[in-house]
Formats: sequence, structure tokens, C-alpha cells
Amino acid sequence: MSLSSPTPAPSDTPTPAPPPTPTEDDAHVVAPRWLPSPYVLLGGVLWAVLSAAAWNVPMCCEAGLNAAVVERLRTSLLHPAFPMTDLPAVASAHYSPYALLQGLTARASGLSGQSVLALSAAVNLALLLTGIGRLARLLTPNRWVPVLALVPLALIHWADPGRWSAPSTFAVAVTLHLWAWTGHAVTRLPRASSGTLPGRTPRWAEAAGIGVLLGLVLLVHPPTALGAALGVVALVAVKQRTRIRPTLRRWALAGLCAVAVAAVWPYYNGLTAAQPPLSTGTTSSPESGGKPTTGEPYTWATAHVPPGEVVLTDSVPAMYALAGHGAFVLAEAVPDAGLPAAERRARSRAVTAYLDAATGQEERDRISARYGVRWVLLTRFQKLPADASVLAYSPRTGEVLARVPER
Repeated sequence: MSLSSPTPAPSDTPTPAPPPTPTEDDAHVVAPRWLPSPYVLLGGVLWAVLSAAAWNVPMCCEAGLNAAVVERLRTSLLHPAFPMTDLPAVASAHYSPYALLQGLTARASGLSGQSVLALSAAVNLALLLTGIGRLARLLTPNRWVPVLALVPLALIHWADPGRWSAPSTFAVAVTLHLWAWTGHAVTRLPRASSGTLPGRTPRWAEAAGIGVLLGLVLLVHPPTALGAALGVVALVAVKQRTRIRPTLRRWALAGLCAVAVAAVWPYYNGLTAAQPPLSTGTTSSPESGGKPTTGEPYTWATAHVPPGEVVLTDSVPAMYALAGHGAFVLAEAVPDAGLPAAERRARSRAVTAYLDAATGQEERDRISARYGVRWVLLTRFQKLPADASVLAYSPRTGEVLARVPER
């Protein structure tokens, strides 16, 4: 009698084929999981280069104005003065949530407005680059598409760094994340275990959060907020695939949240506040031979003027540089929309009269006493007051910084 084990019956189940052996060609097609995408690599290099360059941006134009806003908030967080004029700021649209965060950073760290501006540039660029990446992934699986955005981004930043507006960069970056969030909210599918049909109506919390972000953009940079709102509407119109009634209720909540955030901001009403005009980046003046003076650092002057003191000058680049380092100017080149028109005209007339060679010393003394002028920055063609003491001058432009006695 045989004790051998019985032969198993043949099975109808086919034996699975062994996985194919990877070839050399496959190694070139499928990238390793640990290898970063081209956008991450190139975007990281661009971020490092532009973040380092931000520390050398001159305090002219938008950079000087933004640094001045930080300096005012560092001095007084609740009741700041106008960025360039020594008057209490009433409903000045410069003091947005973005500026408040910069002011808090300056107060906590002790850094100057210029240093906080350089750190903000790195944060803004990181937000902008990650926003581009998120939005690109939402629209296309091609990982080379966001790389195309790096070329114009680099050119725009390098073209004129002094005129690059930090608030608008932050607003655009937040807008990109806002669009990416909106796209994911309207294309999100419920879990299969829930037993419900696939739907794309955003949650109430998502709609409220999108509205809050939209209100934030409105407070920081209203022109960008208009584009942000249009982008949200376009994404909802293209990607939303549910019943109209629940969708409208949720997006109505988003709109209400955006309006509420803009209306309750304590520094100004984001729905009604007049926006400040854009600052000019260059000026042609006699001391420069008619050539633009953008980029003049004015460190030879700012090293002598303490923060909080008033300087009388009609040099536009000097106004931004001085304000960016904490000083005030008697009359600013681009008036703040929150400053009363009568006050703006009076200050402009005072500067014109003081710098007029025909004006007597008594009238100059009256102007300096009325506005607390302690310093004058003059071109080489303007008359130096009799009682002024020259402290510094620019070999490049011939401009002179002088101190006047306190009246």
C-alpha cells in the first residue's frame, strides 16, 4: 500500500505572471520618488536668489513707502501717524492686516522697517511660488507648466526692485492659494463609505474660509481683490456640478464673510476707504542734470536724521528714503488719500515758499516753527538758510543735508 501523498487536482485559476523586469529605458521614463519636481528645484533656486537680493533694495519708491508704514506701526501700533507726514493717520488704507503683521514683527524683533521688508519679501515669494504650484496642479497634471511662470516672475522682480510692491505681491500670492482652495472645494468628492452620490458643493466652513481670504485680499490690495473674486466665480462656474440652491447659499455666505472682514477692520473701512495712489519711481531734477535719480540710497543723509524728526525737501527719492528710515517729510510727493486736501495744499505751499530764493529768513523761520522742521535737504541750486548748519552732502547729486535751529 502506497503512502505517497495524492497528486493535487489541476486548478482552473491561471497562475499570475511574474512582474516584468525593469529595463534601462524604464528608468528614464519613471522618475524616482525622492527626486523633487523641476518646479521645486528651479523655484527654490529663484526663491533663494531673490530673497538674498531683497536685502539690497534701495529705500525708494514703493520700498521706501512700505518701510515707512512698518516704522509708524513699530512706533505706535494702535494710533500710527501717516507713513510720510507727521500727523495722526485717520482711515489710512496703508495700515492693512499685512502691514499690521509686519509692524508686530518689527516690535517683537526690534528690526528696522527695511529689515522687516526684506524678510517679508522672502515670505511673499514663498507664498507666491507655492500658490503657483498648487494652482497648476489643480489645472493640469503636467509638472512642467508651473516652470513657465518662473521666467516672467524673475524678470519682473529684477526689472526694478525698488518699485516692487510688497502688499500687492502678498495679495497676488494669497489669491493663488484662494483659487486653488476654491478649485478643490468645488471638485471634492464625498467618501464612498458615506453612501451618498458624488457631489461638489463646498462645505459651509470652506465657503466661509474662502470668503475671509477674499476679504483679506480686499483690505491689502483692492485691485487684486477684484481679479480674485472674478477668478473664484470662474472656477465655480466651470467646475461646480451640483444643484444650484445649496451652492448659492454657500457662496452667499462666502460673500458675506468677505464684506464683514473688510467692514470691521479697525484701521479703516475696506469698502469705502480711498486708496493711496501709486508712488513715482523716478524724478528728474536739476541736481541730477535732468537724469532720473532712482536708486540713490541717501544713506549719507539718513545716517544723520533721527527717526520721528521732520525734513523739508522737494526731492522725491529723498522723501521715500527718509521716510523708509523713520523720518517724516513736510510734504510728500504722492499725497496720502486719507490726508485732508486743505492740509496737503498748505504743506506743499510751505515747501515751495521755503525753497524760494526770494523768501526772507523770517518767513522761513515761521514755516519751520509751524511744522516742526528740524532738517532741510536741498539741491545744489537751492539757497541754504542763513541759520542752517551743513552736516552732509552727496558727491553724486550735489544735494546737501542741513540742520536748522529748533523754533
